[in-house]
Amino acid sequence: MIIPVPSSLSPVLINVKNGEIVHQRILLVYGRAGPKDRDFKSNITVEHHVNNFPSTTWPVFNSHFKSLVHLDPGPNDIKFILDQEPYSSPTTFSPPLTTIITINYIPLLQNPPLHLAILVAKDSNLVIDAPPEKVVNGENNLSSAVAKFRCAAYLWQAFTAEQMDRNGFGKRVFRLEEEWQPDTISGQKHALRQTAKIHIVRSDYTLKEILDPQRAQQYKPPPGEEPSEKESLYDIFSKALKNYGPPFTDPKDNSDNDNSRRRYTAGLILDTQWDPKMKLIRGHAALGGGDNEFRLGIFGSHATHAWPKYLEEVVKCFQDETITDESILANDCGESGTWWKCCNIGIGAMLHEVGHALTCPHSASGIMSRGFNNLNRTFTVQEPKNPHPVKPGDEDGAHWHRCDVIRFRYHPCFRIPCEPSRNCDDLSPDFWPSEDSILICCNSEISLVELNINDRYKGHLEFIDGYRDNDNNYDYDRTISNGNRYRLHNGDVKLSVSEIKQRIGWNPNDIISIKVIGRNQTENTLNDLLKFIDEHQFELPSIGKVLKSSMLGNGNGEKFQVIFKKLPSSTTKTTTKKSSPYLNKITIKYGAFIDSINFYWSDDSVLVMGGNGGHNKYSFTLDRDEKILGIEVRSGWWIDGMMFKTNKKITEWIGGNGGSLHNLMLPENHEMIGIFGTKGELIDGLGIIYREL
Repeated sequence: MIIPVPSSLSPVLINVKNGEIVHQRILLVYGRAGPKDRDFKSNITVEHHVNNFPSTTWPVFNSHFKSLVHLDPGPNDIKFILDQEPYSSPTTFSPPLTTIITINYIPLLQNPPLHLAILVAKDSNLVIDAPPEKVVNGENNLSSAVAKFRCAAYLWQAFTAEQMDRNGFGKRVFRLEEEWQPDTISGQKHALRQTAKIHIVRSDYTLKEILDPQRAQQYKPPPGEEPSEKESLYDIFSKALKNYGPPFTDPKDNSDNDNSRRRYTAGLILDTQWDPKMKLIRGHAALGGGDNEFRLGIFGSHATHAWPKYLEEVVKCFQDETITDESILANDCGESGTWWKCCNIGIGAMLHEVGHALTCPHSASGIMSRGFNNLNRTFTVQEPKNPHPVKPGDEDGAHWHRCDVIRFRYHPCFRIPCEPSRNCDDLSPDFWPSEDSILICCNSEISLVELNINDRYKGHLEFIDGYRDNDNNYDYDRTISNGNRYRLHNGDVKLSVSEIKQRIGWNPNDIISIKVIGRNQTENTLNDLLKFIDEHQFELPSIGKVLKSSMLGNGNGEKFQVIFKKLPSSTTKTTTKKSSPYLNKITIKYGAFIDSINFYWSDDSVLVMGGNGGHNKYSFTLDRDEKILGIEVRSGWWIDGMMFKTNKKITEWIGGNGGSLHNLMLPENHEMIGIFGTKGELIDGLGIIYREL
């Protein structure tokens, strides 16, 4: 289409370009309009040329504006109109000043979605806490809660896409599960549209059971009261989702990609109630997390009364200075004293829990800290009691920390169509010590290394492929990484201890910890780098200096160590290499876990490590010139299962499939000379001993 030449006062769009490709239904657009450096107020009207979405109006404050724009899949011609020239007199109107752009919306249908679910007690009243004036208007019923939850989810999506773009990765974002149904995202026209689906999930628990004070996350038991062993609200929600069935249960996907079977859910507890006598939000928990197959973030509905139902209400709700009446409504954490702050806490803190469900831990700043208190600044150019316009640089805590963004970069929910599919097995990163450095290996490659002192974030290294140029094009042969010089040709990362110390400002009494995240969303933490390096190198008689890998499992049993190379016995007449006994057979007994490992040498000597259990047995032999190159291990509290790799063969999988997957494969130019670990009735710790060639 032909783009008209705009006036110098016409809207200028700062964060979007004509023809840009985006991946979310609601697009956050910020820009400037009217004369600069002038005190004035006006409005921007957003019109859609093709789709049936009604026009919306957004405030302009001292030339700055922010708006939320609805998009349909495909090309969207959007018109931004400055309603009148701000410097005109109140009675003199000028022709509208207009900017038109085309935005192409491509939904990420190939990615797993974020599901939205509302938990209700089996005898629920289907209402949320709300002030009397909203109760009269029916804004406390289930349909209102559904509309508010839907609107909040699209705000999460718009916010996250903008944050990804600011960090250089384009407007990639998670998608919401959607279906064709009556839409509530506009208050002007409830037409049929492709819109976020909200699942209403009935619990087996009664309202009384869900509102039990001992289940409330903020409940503080009086002195002498025993800790509650009741099922938590998180467990209640998880159980209800699994009882509900698809899409929250395993779809039995036959794909080899484990991440394709992972479900991500944001869950709102409808029956949450503020108890003014106990000063307790009953039926509320703010929690997020999960496992390799099921990820869930939950939050109570006590703040939902302050949320917008429609896009048209977003600015109003984020600027509403109504005082929270604590005789009927919760002032969560003492930070929700007005409704606009309550809106921040409710929508922002729930996004924090969704962040946990998307694998983010607590971070140094931003949403995964308590930056959600500033969430309003993302969507409005005015904040109560603030005389200045809120520009993108003024949003403070309303951001995803750079480390969160790096996690999202390779998250299966964020993959964009032009990217190749990646190996998404669940092999976790592992640490390998050397005399003055640490080698970090991960089968799927490493995306992020976080460096901490005394458990506080001090910096990070990122290993990110893909560079976005000024025309919004990606070049996957380039990188935007500050860790390139630490990455080896095979994707492993080698870090010098002295460089780490210098980088993070280490002092002699400090404890350095390292957290590593793989591109397959697995992670591993080294709690004490210097202690690890010191304890994982030692001398062996007749062999010399050797190294130990990390030990998998809990390591609580009796310690053992098996060295594969044996010296000839004193009765042997010759000491040639040929006469030296060699490891010629290994037998493993197992059930759901590894019960024992037995080692047999060519001189008929045997070492038995572990207990007497295990109804299954697996044996394999080794030739004199055969060398073990590594062991693939599944471990959690115990060693669940394993598979040996030699220079001549790979064994079958031995044992169970629980725990997380680790690869005890030798670094380059090293040889394995033994195994160490801990044993009891089961093998509960395992690592390898190796040396440099």
